[in-house]
Amino acid sequence: MMKLLTIVLGAAILLGFMEPMMGAGHPPCWTRWYNSDSPNGPGDIELLAQLTHEYQGEICPKPMNIQVETVDGVPANKTGQIFHLYSNTKGFVCLNHEQSSGKCLDYKVRFQCQCNSNEHLYCCY
Repeated sequence: MMKLLTIVLGAAILLGFMEPMMGAGHPPCWTRWYNSDSPNGPGDIELLAQLTHEYQGEICPKPMNIQVETVDGVPANKTGQIFHLYSNTKGFVCLNHEQSSGKCLDYKVRFQCQCNSNEHLYCCY
């Protein structure tokens, strides 16, 4: 009886680890990069609401994470600039008047979404 219990428990554990690999669930994934604004005017503004409206069906409504970098590929946190907003649920805002140089760099954003088999709308790259 103990041997049978060990086999059943072992199989259950093994299936638990294998299920994600067999396609039952999809891991979080990143959208493509978006750059809908430039630092001209008040600054560089990349708001989630605006992006989801402009690129309907490409970005999940409640992203798990946000990544921001300059259009040249420098991570935002390495630029030394001040950010007015840096939020996975609201987006990104860099205001020119908050920068010592007087101008934000040009930034792009992407979002991490939880993809699942029932939602084929959100593309992962």
